[in-house]
Amino acid sequence: MKAIEYERKVYKAMLEWKETLAPDYALFLKGARGVGKTTLAEKLGREAYKTYILVRFDRAGDEVKDLFVNSLRDLDNLYAVLQLLYRTYLHERESLIILDEIQLFPQARQAVKTLLEDGRYDILETGSLAPVVKRSKNMLIPSEEYPLEVLPMDFEEFLWAQGDRMTVPLIRSHYEAMKPMKELHRPIMQSFREYMMVGGMPQAVKQFVESRDYDKVDHVKRQIISLYCDDMEDQNAERPELVSNFFFRIPAELSKRDKRFVISHINPNARIREYQGPIRWLDRAMIVNIASGVDDPGAALNMFMSIPSFKCYLIDTGLLITLAFKDRPILENELCKHILLDRLQVNEGMLIENLVAQCLRSNGHRAYFYLERNPATRKKTLEADFLIRRNERTVPIWVDSSSRISSLERFKEMFGKRIGDGIVLHQGDLKREGGVAYLPYYMACVL
Repeated sequence: MKAIEYERKVYKAMLEWKETLAPDYALFLKGARGVGKTTLAEKLGREAYKTYILVRFDRAGDEVKDLFVNSLRDLDNLYAVLQLLYRTYLHERESLIILDEIQLFPQARQAVKTLLEDGRYDILETGSLAPVVKRSKNMLIPSEEYPLEVLPMDFEEFLWAQGDRMTVPLIRSHYEAMKPMKELHRPIMQSFREYMMVGGMPQAVKQFVESRDYDKVDHVKRQIISLYCDDMEDQNAERPELVSNFFFRIPAELSKRDKRFVISHINPNARIREYQGPIRWLDRAMIVNIASGVDDPGAALNMFMSIPSFKCYLIDTGLLITLAFKDRPILENELCKHILLDRLQVNEGMLIENLVAQCLRSNGHRAYFYLERNPATRKKTLEADFLIRRNERTVPIWVDSSSRISSLERFKEMFGKRIGDGIVLHQGDLKREGGVAYLPYYMACVL
């Protein structure tokens, strides 16, 4: 499927890198496969430079790869051969070299330091930080990199792809004024559910915009998941099956009431220590979005993480839906109708919570949660689905929950003024009760 250039917010930061940090630093666009890194890199090459060369390490032959290993002492030769192979003339200080999916050939990443010291051309890398053990052994990673996260398209970018530039500013203005959406609520909720179904992978969004056929959209997402599975096999750990075992367990763990990931659910003999590597790999590949439990929600959240307690969301909710229903040969349009019309009873909570986690990450929030149990009975006594920091206070967020005013009161009793007003994300319109703001799901995109 031909790539399509949708407007992306990260592109502004890419232009700022060119103006302020290049050529001293290479730009590193990091993100999962399929989020649009290559498309963004080529867009920058076309619009901000006279010429560019795209070196794709998922396709490059030995002749190209050899340049970044054996020609570093003769950069004149390296650049000359590159120009011949790619039939593109490089202009000093006016051309860009793109090293695409560089984690597949770490020797090229190691060579970046030498290319930057030469300084003739700007260097842009794309890939993930997922280690490929066999290929990365004894590799030196350059410190002269400026990393930018490329995430799936957020809700606003999803709407931009459909020509809608008004909805999210309206959502933001109503949230800031604490005004109900009224007659706007229903159509926006419908769009948000479409976003939940499709997700933010650019090729899936393209298929949706062009066809409105959820079967075709699902086919695109299955291809992306298949690519992830290939990468899991190719990461060459001692037991690569552990990565896929964990990955395919995510929907089942999110469908539970408290949504915490319990390693022994994979199999009774599984232990967290043997899965630390696979979890780290999925996190660094930006396929998952890890939420850490905290012991003290009133403090700096990263200082009080409870390491064994975590939730694992998929980086894209559209992919989660496809993964959850992977046993079906194709995700029927009828199933999508049930989700869009809020008639799907099973797994609804996990889809919404995953989407909230996705929205929060898109807005720069790291995911945290709080869960307290009675030591004797192990029953939950206090919880918050998400915690975010605002104005030096921790704001607890609950998703689709009722009777949370009492929970907020308990939070404030325990942690005092360090806790801000609570938020409940629900299906209804905006309202405020007893220090709790009840917001429609889609307002997660402006938090």
